[in-house]
Amino acid sequence: MIRDNDEFLHDYRRNARWIERFSVNFIDRKNKLFGFADVNFYFLNKKTEFHWAVFLNDQIYAHQHQESFKEGVNQKVFADKNLKYRVKVPRETIELEMKNEYLQCALTVNGAYPVYMFPSSVPDDAAAGFSGKKPEFWERYEQRCRATGMLTVKKGEKKGFSKKIDCIGFRKHSWGERYPEDMSSYSWITVQFRDMTIDLTYMEIDRVSYSGGFISKKSGNIPVMCVEQELFSMSRDRKSLLSSEFSYRDAQDDRDLIVSRKLHSLDMPLPRNRKSKYIRIRSFSEFMVIGTGKRGIGMEEHYFSLDKLDKML
Repeated sequence: MIRDNDEFLHDYRRNARWIERFSVNFIDRKNKLFGFADVNFYFLNKKTEFHWAVFLNDQIYAHQHQESFKEGVNQKVFADKNLKYRVKVPRETIELEMKNEYLQCALTVNGAYPVYMFPSSVPDDAAAGFSGKKPEFWERYEQRCRATGMLTVKKGEKKGFSKKIDCIGFRKHSWGERYPEDMSSYSWITVQFRDMTIDLTYMEIDRVSYSGGFISKKSGNIPVMCVEQELFSMSRDRKSLLSSEFSYRDAQDDRDLIVSRKLHSLDMPLPRNRKSKYIRIRSFSEFMVIGTGKRGIGMEEHYFSLDKLDKML
């Protein structure tokens, strides 16, 4: 269960290396609309990063900007000139405003399914595999949402185009040590179906894998106990995802394989000290659950060391 204060900016002084991230994505497959908005606080560098991207009919509109961090906790409005993220009603409603020279989009994001809070510690039965101190993970909760609003193209070939938005949304809020030094890979997959969401996380720290996730419906959440990375394919320049495969087992001991095919892929920013040795990509993809044939659409993000990637491809 999350508290109202969990929706706001947390006290970062406990660990200057903490990163806090507010993230929303939305998908309207019928209208070929896909987008996300992130607000990232890099406390070590005292920077706030604002980043959004919208794919509309295969055209990308985007904004990315960093500015000096404004001191203070319990903030519930984060904004630069091109992105505004506002916690309107804690645990219920978020408002987003995204704009640049070419596009303007305003969304209201309301919770649709129950919030899922991830465990922040490695289970005891998995901790034995770590050679050093048992790792503590960043705090994180996620939720299937409904996104409504309006999008308008202000400039370019589609100037004057407007569209009402009423589609699936998803939000994630995390805070903690986001990129441990010994993390070689991290994958986050969230897939939206008509009546449920499948959310999977897989990571490797100190050469030991840790995984989890949840299956969310209106009636509640089922934890995912184990995720395995089966296959990963990228473009030759390693800047775009092509496909991925992950198997999983949930708390009811149901097992399956989920396969993705990229629709849109975007090279994502990295901490300055990781740029030469790591990659981070985010993609909107089509997915299929092999055992049931069920098809969905969603977003996946992958972070790999180049050494790890060489072994995978």
